[in-house]
Amino acid sequence: MGVGPGARMTADAPGGALLSVRDLQTYFSDRQGVIARLMRRKTGEVRAVDGVSFDVVRGETLGLVGESGSGKSTLARTVMGLVPATGGSASLDGRELVGLRRREWRPLRRRIQMIFQDPVSSLSPRFRVSFLLREPYVINKVPADQQSSVDELLDMVGLSAEQADKYPHELSGGQARRVSIARALALHPEVLFADEPTAGLDVSAAASILNLMRDLRDRLGLTYVLITHDLNVVGYFADRIAVMYVGQLVEIGLGDRILAHPRHPYTRALLSCAPVPDPHLNEGHLDNVLGGEIPSPHDPPSGCRFHPRCKYADPRCTDEVPPLEDLGEGEMVACHHWRRIALTEQPPVAEAAAAAVAAAAAVAAAADAADAAV
Repeated sequence: MGVGPGARMTADAPGGALLSVRDLQTYFSDRQGVIARLMRRKTGEVRAVDGVSFDVVRGETLGLVGESGSGKSTLARTVMGLVPATGGSASLDGRELVGLRRREWRPLRRRIQMIFQDPVSSLSPRFRVSFLLREPYVINKVPADQQSSVDELLDMVGLSAEQADKYPHELSGGQARRVSIARALALHPEVLFADEPTAGLDVSAAASILNLMRDLRDRLGLTYVLITHDLNVVGYFADRIAVMYVGQLVEIGLGDRILAHPRHPYTRALLSCAPVPDPHLNEGHLDNVLGGEIPSPHDPPSGCRFHPRCKYADPRCTDEVPPLEDLGEGEMVACHHWRRIALTEQPPVAEAAAAAVAAAAAVAAAADAADAAV
């Protein structure tokens, strides 16, 4: 059964979704030079987010994956009110977020926070860590009896009290990431967007950050939207996975299900790009590797936006936009040929994905053991 952009992405949960996004659109207009304005040329649009809908229930982790340029970060910034939405809706526990003024956003900042992709750039180089961790309380005028101490915040993310006197440039990449997490958690949010939380970190540091985030989720009851291009990360950490391509969702469902039986050819291609530790599983694993580059959202392809890179594409894919089809049990896919793809699915895809996730879990367990030893 085909569904429109406003359809629910999950079965109704008790009390409804904590975060609900419906047909969200974020378009940017081209900047025109003097000559273009004098010639009255039409201004084009960059459709960074184009009709995205999903729900996230309380305590859940949704992994949002896709190549760079898919619109993942813009989607997060739009929901957070950092980028104005062109259309659609985003609500937190029933409260509409799109169109809120700055003063209306302030009380909601305590409920929804974001960990930015570059932690060092998101921390002012002029202030010590202690000031950066206290700043959210000052901005939001939080009463003293509701504030956590700097030492408590640092301890929450596994850092010693000595880090409080350091400037951001004196921190390692992993330490800066932990300070960013502590700063985001200072206001005790319910929803946390994490934009590439392991980017730029070595394997052990990345695993340690994932373990920390998972532990915080369990202890504090956090709800995560995890943005990444690494399916190994979401396979290890996320409950559900949403796959995004050129501003639109192409597949969404339970993490285990998508990793084991990907329906959309783009999802299969992403799995093929994930590193596999077992060389025997590489046979057939690279059959779905993508050629070409992701199209520009300024001029997206007609019909299915993935058709220029898809080996299953036919004239129908060029002419018709595939609807998000509800497959049941919260799984949805936007592809005209997903049934044919499912029949030709190669077992190494699922086996390789499982091996990659198992390897990520092993590294994470080793990092956990190392942290415990310290």
